[in-house]
Amino acid sequence: MRIEDLALLVALTEVDGIGDKRALELYREFETKTEFESSSRSDFDQFHYVDNDTHQQLQELGAVIDEYRERFERYQSEGTAVIGIDDERYPASLRHHHAPLVLYTKGNLSRLDDRLVSVSGSRETNEDGRGWIREVAGEMAAEDYTIVSGGAAGTDTAAHKGALEETGSTIVVLPTGVNNTYPEENTELFAEIVDAGGLLLSHRPPEEGPTRHAFLDRNKTISALSPGTVIVATDGSGGTMAQYKTAIKQGRQVFVPDSSLGIEPSGGVEEIRSDGSTAVVSTSFELMDRLQCLPPLEHGNQLTGESDDDGQMSLDDWG
Repeated sequence: MRIEDLALLVALTEVDGIGDKRALELYREFETKTEFESSSRSDFDQFHYVDNDTHQQLQELGAVIDEYRERFERYQSEGTAVIGIDDERYPASLRHHHAPLVLYTKGNLSRLDDRLVSVSGSRETNEDGRGWIREVAGEMAAEDYTIVSGGAAGTDTAAHKGALEETGSTIVVLPTGVNNTYPEENTELFAEIVDAGGLLLSHRPPEEGPTRHAFLDRNKTISALSPGTVIVATDGSGGTMAQYKTAIKQGRQVFVPDSSLGIEPSGGVEEIRSDGSTAVVSTSFELMDRLQCLPPLEHGNQLTGESDDDGQMSLDDWG
């Protein structure tokens, strides 16, 4: 997907009443800035949400498109890849589950083509839990798996470090831009991951900080990228429990550690373990055996979810 095409697509979201889904619909119909500028009102008869005011805004998008093009070119010159939803490099699994129009990445993009497994867990995971997932991640990396996690303290950091110690095969899905490290304490770790051939990935432009919705978006991406998600530890509240529910909604297999491993906090894990669809594992080899039995992830080229009245995708419907 060319930068000028991506700039047009994102610029369309600046038009009143045009959210991501409608922007993609219009982009795929008209494709170039010239077609929008030279269009007549009747060209949009099939799009009920395009009235006279909207059509005028669509014809006057030139300056906004140029601004996005210059911005994306600058990001790329500074080492951040900008990947649009129609780019062949865009992960196919995300097109079915919470598909942002743009991904920003730093590092080795080929990691997205690896065999992936996702990891989530509490920031307060005890030493037994951190040690277990670090060992599991390292052993899986040695068997050509890439570990996907969110870069947070505790469980996420242990998983990333385990993979880094073996092959560097890990993907950090950030709630911030790739140049705005969160948490700050992991700045050096993230740099090491990129240097070792791993990948930083975000929905947000490179310098932007976190928002509440950014954490929700991150979690949806973590589980959507891989066929299975390991929930290491949770007390039953917070982001890890939300990650579990998201993975189930996306049709992903959820794994939890066996209770004999002594991993805490475990209140939420006990609840998850009681779910008949959850797989309990003790070792990386059990986990890999079960992953190999899962069907391949879906592929597609459409956004999912329904639009709100203003054309924006709601968080509930988006994933």
